[in-house]
Parts: sequence; structure tokens; C-alpha cells
Amino acid sequence: MVELRVAEPSEAAAIAALHTRTTRFAYAEIFPPEAPPPTLEDLIDDWTTRLTDPSTRVLVAEVDGVLVGVVAAGSLEGEGHLSRLHVDPDLWGRGIGRALYDRCVAEFEGSGTSVVTLWVLERNVRARSWYERLGWTDTGRRNPVYEPAGICDAVYRLTLDSRSTASDFSPA
Repeated sequence: MVELRVAEPSEAAAIAALHTRTTRFAYAEIFPPEAPPPTLEDLIDDWTTRLTDPSTRVLVAEVDGVLVGVVAAGSLEGEGHLSRLHVDPDLWGRGIGRALYDRCVAEFEGSGTSVVTLWVLERNVRARSWYERLGWTDTGRRNPVYEPAGICDAVYRLTLDSRSTASDFSPA
């Protein structure tokens, strides 16, 4: 049984370790060997910032008390923004990512957010296909990630319920 809950700042190291495991597996064929991976310390700092930012909500998924998934939700450029959706690769295909995703989208809708964006590696075909099946649209915008190898994030957009009017995500 998967349990979702709001993450605590004290969990930054555990979340960073999950992030590292997931991206090493998922991005192994995307980044060349000479591309410098983020250090665990950098990821701990990044997650600590996210976990202590009052405008960002970080949710985690646990199975039998073990942290197996994470996602961050907040706002960026006046729109909702979904980021850092990671699930332990040993548990892919079991609905954990979808549960985290659904909870974030429901919270965006509940806050009145009408548009949500996300960035996904352009070469991450598996993730891009998943988001497209969920109704996300590639905007055509690209954000450089590792320029020496031409690796970019594709910017995606999802329009939520047209009755929504607010543009900021409220993590409360």
C-alpha cells in the first residue's frame, strides 16, 4: 500500500539519495559519461531549499515506511509548476508516480491554478510519452541542461479546469 504525505525538511538527504538512484537509472542513456552528475551534497542543498520554501509543497510516497517516490509542486513565472517527480526504478509501473502526480494536480485544481508547467529532458522519451498521455502539451520551448552534449529540457504545459482563475499555487 502506497502512502502519500508532505515531506519534512529533515528528509532532504533521503530524498536526495532517491533522486540520485532514480536519475542514474533513468538518465544513463541520455547523458554522456563525461557529463558531471550533481553531487549528493548539491542535491541535499537543493531539496533542503525546496522543503523549506513556503511556496513549494514536496510530497513523498512510502511503501512499508520506505521512501520510494517524491514530487515538488509550486509556481514558476505565475503558473503552477510540477517538478522533480522521481520514483525508485525498482517500483516503476506500480502506480506510485501516478499517485504523486494525481495528488499534485488535484491540489493545483483545488487552489484555482489554471495552467501548470513542467520541464522534462527532451531525450527522456519514456517520461515525455507518459506526460503526453496525461494531456500535457510540448510548448516547443527548450531550456539548456548540458550544452556540450546538446541536452535540453522540453517545456510542457497542462491547462486545468477552465473555471479556475487563480495563477499561483497555494501549498496550504
